[in-house]
Amino acid sequence: MSGKTIRIIFLVVIPYFLAVALRAEVDGTDERLAAQFLRDGMYEEALALYETLFEQDPTPVIYNNLLETLFALEEFRRAERIVRGKAEKYPGAVRYAVDLAWVNHRAGNDRRARRQIDGLISDLGPNPDDVTDLAMAFERRGFIDRALETYLRGRRLLGERHPLHLRIAEIYEKKEEYQAMMEEYLDYMNEHRQDVERVRGILQDAVTNDPGFKRNDALRQVLLSRTQRSPQNILYSEMLLWLSVQQQDFRMAFMQARALDRRLGREGMTVLEVADLSVSNKNYQVAADAYQYVLDMGEEGTYYLDAMVGYLNVRFLSVTEDHTHEVSDLLAIEKEYQQAIANLGISATTVQLVRNLAHLQAFFLEKTEEAIGFLEATIGIPDISSRVRGECQIELADILLLSGEVWDATLLYAQVDRIFRDDPLAHEARFKNARLTYYIGEFDWATAQLDVLKAGTSRLIANDAMKLSLRIQDNLGINGNPEPLKMFAQAEKHIFMNRFGDAIATLDSVAALFPGHQINDDLLFARADIKLRRGDPAAADSLLALIVERYSGGVLADEALFRRAELHHHYLEQQDKAMALYQQLMLDYPGSLYTVTARQRFRELRGDIVN
Repeated sequence: MSGKTIRIIFLVVIPYFLAVALRAEVDGTDERLAAQFLRDGMYEEALALYETLFEQDPTPVIYNNLLETLFALEEFRRAERIVRGKAEKYPGAVRYAVDLAWVNHRAGNDRRARRQIDGLISDLGPNPDDVTDLAMAFERRGFIDRALETYLRGRRLLGERHPLHLRIAEIYEKKEEYQAMMEEYLDYMNEHRQDVERVRGILQDAVTNDPGFKRNDALRQVLLSRTQRSPQNILYSEMLLWLSVQQQDFRMAFMQARALDRRLGREGMTVLEVADLSVSNKNYQVAADAYQYVLDMGEEGTYYLDAMVGYLNVRFLSVTEDHTHEVSDLLAIEKEYQQAIANLGISATTVQLVRNLAHLQAFFLEKTEEAIGFLEATIGIPDISSRVRGECQIELADILLLSGEVWDATLLYAQVDRIFRDDPLAHEARFKNARLTYYIGEFDWATAQLDVLKAGTSRLIANDAMKLSLRIQDNLGINGNPEPLKMFAQAEKHIFMNRFGDAIATLDSVAALFPGHQINDDLLFARADIKLRRGDPAAADSLLALIVERYSGGVLADEALFRRAELHHHYLEQQDKAMALYQQLMLDYPGSLYTVTARQRFRELRGDIVN
């Protein structure tokens, strides 16, 4: 290319593109200015700009805003002329015919608008695209009832080929007629079994984003009714089980799982899944009943061993997390574990029994040496799997930390992490090692490990990692003094080791030395934890109430409120107070991780859920 050619390009082509760019910028400025005039109620100014813009580039946005401006100025004849112009230019576009009715409606000429709409609906033919186009045009202009009428007429015209269930369900949702909405979704699922998972996804969004629980209640009522009318239809029972799990109504889930299990001959598998979910959500009574159901099938049952392990685990958790247990209760559970391990042996399936027994002995019965010896003997068995060995090593590391052998503990955690790499077992070991590093005040290393765990691990480990990472971040600061957090971490280590006296002394020191530090909500939370572990739920409640009162915008406020509700619900037996606290959590912290459970507990206490 010659130099002369290049100069021609710069002199002719570049100015052209600059002019185009400048024109676009001016047009964009005019459109923004027109929109601002419309928002501010300066309709004459907005109209002048929109008429010019509409002549230049009649985009849908400019078209709609021009009409809204004319409506505001009550220039309905001009608006009608614009719509008729569009209808003449695009004679096949039904949306402009609907817009003519919309203009008449906005002008107050409802009789004329009604005749136009009636004519459009009566002229419909048996074409699914025509039905959908007309209904969507009505919906776009706020004629929701007419959109529904269009779909229902389309269903009659099209017959079973296109029943339009999903479209009609969306309209019913907009009309807040949730029972009819759920009927449509279930009809569709019944006719299209291959799409059940897709519709479940739609329903999951609907019942999750449901503060008033109206969609949840509607779906439950429809499912209960259909289950009674058509008990042979497995879909409805499976959906009722699914919904009960979504609502965390594990009693109902257990009932549905039991019925399905019997009908389909699953030998307890469905019930076992509900039992495991109940344990994860700390509903130990339902879990115990579900495991017992599987155990009652007999020792020859396919899932007997899993049920036994689960049942004993629930016994362990329900007593150790109660904080009001007697030593005799612990000794009874210890005996049950010892008997079960003697009968079932040590394997990958029973390793949870081994871990729980060792944990019980070390942390609750002061039998640390016996627990260590038991775990070391298990780890030393030649033919056990590497997973059994790894799980026992994690428990052994916990007990070594309890005994004050910090470096031996961190070596064991690191060993399991290295062997299992990206396995959930490695994530557990890595989190516990990060927590140990936090205990000894090495916050940079702990934070680096927690950042990894927050991203790619199970929800439980990720949540724990997030909470600990936030604690470090909030209380350390960019140039903050690390000493308050170091002392608090030391107190948390004492709590882990059941040295409550040492923990309280350290917490007192932090409060005395750093009275204005933002760590004070953590101090209150730790004191509440100690009070509860020592069997004083009323004192724990008072401390948690201070957190909600003084630090309502802090990261611990929602958890403190939830724990208060749980204390009144389960320990202090003040159900009205518990309901009020659950409701406060739902209203004040709608985005909290505890909101779903709080709503479920609230509804149970109010008597909404009949099991």
